[in-house]
Amino acid sequence: MNGLAIIGDRSGILLPIAAEAAPAQSKDEGKIIATGKLGEIAKEAVQNVSALIKKNTGTDISNHDIHIQFLQSYEGIEGDSASVSIATAVISALENVPVDQSVALTGSLSVRGDVMPVGGVTGKIEAAVQAGMKKVIIPESNMDDVLLEERYRDKIQIIPARNMSDVLENALIGNGKDGLVTKMKKITNIVPKDINPKPPKPTIHQ
Repeated sequence: MNGLAIIGDRSGILLPIAAEAAPAQSKDEGKIIATGKLGEIAKEAVQNVSALIKKNTGTDISNHDIHIQFLQSYEGIEGDSASVSIATAVISALENVPVDQSVALTGSLSVRGDVMPVGGVTGKIEAAVQAGMKKVIIPESNMDDVLLEERYRDKIQIIPARNMSDVLENALIGNGKDGLVTKMKKITNIVPKDINPKPPKPTIHQ
């Protein structure tokens, strides 16, 4: 999964996240094992994802050990803005549904599975463009914060997300995607909507 992060002077970077699901080694319960230079808040975000996945997909991960690797995290990862990316990577691994590698995303997750606003969205979108991404998923509540320079205009589709159903609709591809999204909507009582919504145009910074 192509996550996004901010480093230094609010410059954006692509943050690749890999996830693998394997049978739990412990007879009691599975574990989430994350590798990479993670701060305390980021570690808590990783642990919180397991409960959110069970609630929002109906999949109990207690019988699995989930290995999450933050690739190229040389500067360290702090904050919870990778929560949506982590959840998407883990769901993809558990359900064996591929991730669209032309998509990048950012967002925090509430305990209800809502996609919450994060900081630095403009820098993250610019990083996604520079990395050759075709689409970027951001929290719907961050749309008014997008101030792109002219050179980034029309180079990427910005998709607002309110919840994990919105995210999975646009981040996953291949067999199993539609069934997974339908299952999630039934669990969360979400009314289906256009699978490819046309997001409002971001404000362009001249």
